[in-house]
Amino acid sequence: MSCLKENLILVVDDEPDLREMLVSELQSLEAKTLEAGNGKEGIKIVQSEKIDLIISDIRMPGGNGIELLDETKKINLQKPKFLFITAFSDYTREEIHAHGAEGLVSKPFDLPSLIENLEWLCTDLKEKYLKKPAQPTSSQIKVTANNTSEFLLGRGGALMHTGSKLLEAAEFVDFEIHFPDGTIVSGKGEVLWNGNAQDGENYCAGIEFKYFSPDCLNYAIKLLENCKSIAYVPERTKKVE
Repeated sequence: MSCLKENLILVVDDEPDLREMLVSELQSLEAKTLEAGNGKEGIKIVQSEKIDLIISDIRMPGGNGIELLDETKKINLQKPKFLFITAFSDYTREEIHAHGAEGLVSKPFDLPSLIENLEWLCTDLKEKYLKKPAQPTSSQIKVTANNTSEFLLGRGGALMHTGSKLLEAAEFVDFEIHFPDGTIVSGKGEVLWNGNAQDGENYCAGIEFKYFSPDCLNYAIKLLENCKSIAYVPERTKKVE
């Protein structure tokens, strides 16, 4: 059974044919759907309906997707989940996740992969983070959570300093986060973006959590549920190129 069944999904795009295709596919999975042609129309729907998930373009005449995202997260940080599908953007992936978007898919997209992304976003947290991804890891990252120069927590991932390692986007890594109370949260994550750290000599990355070790799963989920960060994955507070 699809995780999307009975979810109310809002599709926002200025291309009617694309909206129609997505709505048809979502309804075939027994999801409920609503449509909007731009961000302003989308905001009105979010304010009046209990939406579970939003799929939106970024560039649209009459109100862009970032404005819609910002207004949506003012209402509720955790819900609806927000995924962008876009061909062009004035925003980097780092900035998009810092605004609070849970996902980003580039046009043209592979429909089965998009549905897989949506299913993952709608999966119960415990079930989601107990399933270990099959992708091999390229590195192991260890950070200390009480040092904000090397760690910032978001609702679905973290900014982590990676030392002399410049990780590539889409790499999978093993991570280990040491918290002040002595708890260690370990697991597996995917690199969403990379860049220079604030010292200009080392590197950092935005890493999305994909799996937590069973012994720390409940602690990690509670952290994410209580996280008040707008960002799904935080951006660097200072960019160094």
